[in-house]
This record gives sequence, structure tokens and C-alpha cells, in this order.
Amino acid sequence: MDFSLLKSFIAVADEKSISVAAQHLFISQQSLSKQIAKLEEELGTQLFVRSRPLGLTRDGMQFLRVAKEILHLKQQYEENTNRGSAGSQYIHMGIEHTVARAVLPYVLPAYLRGHPDTYVKLNEASPEVLQKAVTHDGVDLVIGSITSTPESYETVELCKKEQLLVVPKSIMKSLAGEDCGSVAEGFAQCADLRYFEKAPFIKIPPQSSGGRTLASYLKYYDISPRFICELTNMENAFQLANSGLGVFIYPRIFWDLVGRELQNDYLKNIYVFPLPYLPDIDRVCAYFHKERVLHGGTQELLDSFKKFFADYTKGSLDAWANK
Repeated sequence: MDFSLLKSFIAVADEKSISVAAQHLFISQQSLSKQIAKLEEELGTQLFVRSRPLGLTRDGMQFLRVAKEILHLKQQYEENTNRGSAGSQYIHMGIEHTVARAVLPYVLPAYLRGHPDTYVKLNEASPEVLQKAVTHDGVDLVIGSITSTPESYETVELCKKEQLLVVPKSIMKSLAGEDCGSVAEGFAQCADLRYFEKAPFIKIPPQSSGGRTLASYLKYYDISPRFICELTNMENAFQLANSGLGVFIYPRIFWDLVGRELQNDYLKNIYVFPLPYLPDIDRVCAYFHKERVLHGGTQELLDSFKKFFADYTKGSLDAWANK
């Protein structure tokens, strides 16, 4: 049987909606409807009561238990295979793309040196994909932003996502003229986004963590800047800001962890100003399904991330650089 059909069926059963499930699976509603129809044809029975919200038939409820058990056995097989080839401990972890770039080089090497028999499989994806992966893909632990907290998830906040305003020096010069230096000095503690409303902005899609952050600041300052381009990747957007294309809002943690030498190189082209922290901005969290009790190795990895973020918040990461 096609395991993707089982995942699609479980997603529709959980969401009680084909359209919502399709969004989370990143496929069209039409494609998902065809998958469900194909599964029902293969099984020779109707799985859903076509109502709003969708309900399961008696056969559908029975098959939901079977489908989850099949995927669970598949995951156990994959874990055992990986253990046999790489070690006695297996951890399936999800991590947000940009968080991975900033944090993994500090945490993962140090952890694996202390756990030589552990094999870590990493899913790097967007927060929206990772949140579903805990339920549908058997991910043990996720590190990243979380948009909502299902009752079945245990969530541990790791740090606030404070934000910076990245302003190309060429744009600052065009706005401030001869007063460029004094204006930049005035924003050294906190920038006023209203000053930059007439500057070109780089946009991140509204459904992403960065996009929601941008929307929060635009609402807070009540401005409507001109967007010059839109990207889904935060790092590519930052590099375009560094090239002089436009103003960009960037998480402080990503800037803090690039290293002093690289920061100095970037600062030849850009100004980096703090922004006020807004409480509705996504935080960096660790989360996992309550039914999947963390085994010793996964709990120790979570503890490593908690220690790292605690040290980062206190500004004491020197020891991590040498691990």
C-alpha cells in the first residue's frame, strides 16, 4: 500500500476537512480528494461521511486505528534499520530551516561527541510543515517556531525571537543625506520603523514566521511601505539587503550567531538596528507529542538545546564555541 495515502487519510480524519488537510500537506484540494477516493476504492468501502465537518464512518474509524498502527510499525522498522547501521540510539528530529543554520553547528556536534552510538535524522522544514510532522511523520522532537499549540503537544519555550532592522547604507544615505551618521546613532538603541516608510522593503510571505513578524511591525507602526520583492528564504532576503536592495526585518538570534568577523564584514554595507520586542511574535520553542514519551537520548538532546538557549540569552556562548 502507498504510505502517502495513509498519511493523507489520517490528515483528513484529524482535520475533519479536505481543504484544511490539503493546506497542511501542501497539495491541492483536488489531488487530496482523488487520493481519498483511490483509498476508498482500494478498500472497497466508504471511509468518510460527507458532511461539515467531515466525519468518519464505522469502517473509517476502524481503518484510522489500523492506518496509525501501520505507520507506527513502518517507523519502528526504519528506526531499527538505522540503529543497526549507525548506533543503538535513534532520534528523529525536526528543526526550522533558519534556526538550524544558526543553532545546529553549536549543539549537534557537541551532543554527538558525547553520544557516539546515537544516529540523528533531521527534518529541516518550515514551522507549518514541522508542526504536522510530529503527528503524521513520527518526529520525536521539533525545535522552531510554533503558530498554535495543540492540546496533544508538550511545548517548552527556549527564547524570544527579538528582531533587528537591516538597512543598507546606500538607502540610509538617500533618506538622511548628510545627517546619516547622527540618524544611525539615534537608532542604535531602538529604530523607529516610521522613518523608513518611504524606503524599499524586502517581503517574506505572510503565512511564514518571518511574514507574520513583518505584519506585526507594520501594524504596530501603522505604515504601508513599498515592497520591492518577496522571498521565502530568510537568509537569501538578508543577503539581498546586504547587497543594498532594500530594508529587511531579521531575527536577532540569526545575526548574533554568524560570528564577529562575519558581522564586521556585513557592517561595511549595512546598518543593523534593534527593534522593540512585540509579544505576538513567534518564539523559538521545543515541542513534541505527549503520547511519544521522550526516551533518554532525545531528552538529553532537548536538555542540550535548553542549555544552549539559556546561555545564549545570558550572552555566555564562549564555552559552546570550543565544544
